[in-house]
Amino acid sequence: MTIRDNFSVLAQASKEAMRRYARRFNRASPAWLSAAGKTPERLILAPQDLRTPDTAAAKDIYSGRFFLAGKMVDCTGLNPFQQVDAPKSWQVDLHGFGWLRHLEAEGSALTKSNAQALINDWLSIQTRSRNTLAWEPEIVAKRLISWLCHSVPVVEAATPRFYQAWLKSIGQHISFLKYRSSEFPKGMPRLTARIALAYAANCVSGQSANLKNAQNMLDEELSIQILEDGGHISRNAALAVDVLALLLPLRQSYARLDIAPSQTLISTIDRMISAIKFHQMGDGNLARFNGVSAGRPELISTILFYNDSMGKPPEIARFSGFQRLAMGDTLLIADTGAPPTPEYSQHASAGTLSFELSSGPNLVMINCGTGVSKESKLAPFARLTAAHTTATINESSSSRYYQGGRFFNLLKDRIIAGPKKVECVREDGTDHKQFTASHDGYLRNHGIIHNRTITMRNRGTHIEGTDSFAGHGNKQLNSKKPARFDIRFHLHPSISAGKTVDGKSILMMGGNELVWKLTCIDCTPEIDESVFFASSSGPKRTKQIVLTGDARSTPSIRWLLVKEDKLH
Repeated sequence: MTIRDNFSVLAQASKEAMRRYARRFNRASPAWLSAAGKTPERLILAPQDLRTPDTAAAKDIYSGRFFLAGKMVDCTGLNPFQQVDAPKSWQVDLHGFGWLRHLEAEGSALTKSNAQALINDWLSIQTRSRNTLAWEPEIVAKRLISWLCHSVPVVEAATPRFYQAWLKSIGQHISFLKYRSSEFPKGMPRLTARIALAYAANCVSGQSANLKNAQNMLDEELSIQILEDGGHISRNAALAVDVLALLLPLRQSYARLDIAPSQTLISTIDRMISAIKFHQMGDGNLARFNGVSAGRPELISTILFYNDSMGKPPEIARFSGFQRLAMGDTLLIADTGAPPTPEYSQHASAGTLSFELSSGPNLVMINCGTGVSKESKLAPFARLTAAHTTATINESSSSRYYQGGRFFNLLKDRIIAGPKKVECVREDGTDHKQFTASHDGYLRNHGIIHNRTITMRNRGTHIEGTDSFAGHGNKQLNSKKPARFDIRFHLHPSISAGKTVDGKSILMMGGNELVWKLTCIDCTPEIDESVFFASSSGPKRTKQIVLTGDARSTPSIRWLLVKEDKLH
């Protein structure tokens, strides 16, 4: 790391250490301890869970097998909440209780009894300590929301003694979130906590006095985290799906109680739905930028069902930093924004100026995406610039992450350095759509600015691209330092690729006789191995096209993508 990077790390670590100290200090605060004993009298409303249930999963759970976060753990005969050796991501999903939807959907007396028994298993061990993973802020908020959404079958099977114990724990959850949410980590933990408190104000007896305050706190957090174009401040479009899956049932619960939702909530929902439409590729899934993993088409379709506007998505996400070129059935989405601030960057990728391309329902060029399992040894590689359809310099990334050292527990996975200046100019005409963008992520270490221009023509059948490299102030490179570039075009696993007879072009072939051809004017394209991380079944082998050279001798690389009518 450079000296400037070291100062940045020290400042971020100090800030995070103070925040964590405040959380530990407030853990036993008088307000939290005095309020923790208040028990609600009853539950009065169960919001709808928009996520798709799976009755087969309910049968597995009844048998003691939990498939969560891409991992199956067999807990037959054991309390699942004591499986401390299971993968952390699995434990996070287990303690979040989102799987209750499967038991409710199955609907039998056995599954209702099973749901109650599992909640009772949790209550028997997790009320003893607030220092376990189960009491991480975002997990607490998700658990409370799941309990409220799926309370009806649990209450139907409940004994008075269990119901009272459960209500007491629900009261403790509310107090925990109410008195400590301001110290929660920025991003989804704090936002989910505010959403959970809004749920509780609607769904739990005795909480009506908190309704206005819960609305105001949520509005404040939405104003901070949701940008004017509907994107999340982390620049991860998948989080917009997660947030909307919670906000839409909340809006419905206000209607059921004949309470007017805030204008902030209404406008935020509208903007976020527009943002999801913006990021949808031809196959209906989201483009893989900044932590987007395996697709959730059912949930996305459910959310878009609430969309009142039938218009086309916007072409520029100015505040989030993305461009959308769409002509005919061809769609290209590009990342033309700076990385998020460190507090929101734990899942952000070094993919500045990368793009994805779809042709009809077929994905053609992609970013490698994020895997389902965050514990995978491959997970860090998915965030590198080399895992994106853009250029690397000297096999380095345009953004750098904190991956080890004395502050690892404080700053793990945060961006500590990256592009500071990302510029983009859009130019659309009657017969073309174009953007020109640049970033300085390689300037400090390599003295290079990366410029990229992409133009779409002929109803999307021709895409012209130019990647160029310049020195400070966009002046001509004049350096003795190595300046190797690798411009990568990662292909979706469904696409096969091969060289043309003359070796100057690459043919890409997919289903329904889909054929695209990439030709590079300034260097010879080669085919190499790649990995598609964002698959629900685990990483898949795929291919990538690579253009390689030295930026000092070849400062401008022109390439052309043409959609062929059929294979000649």
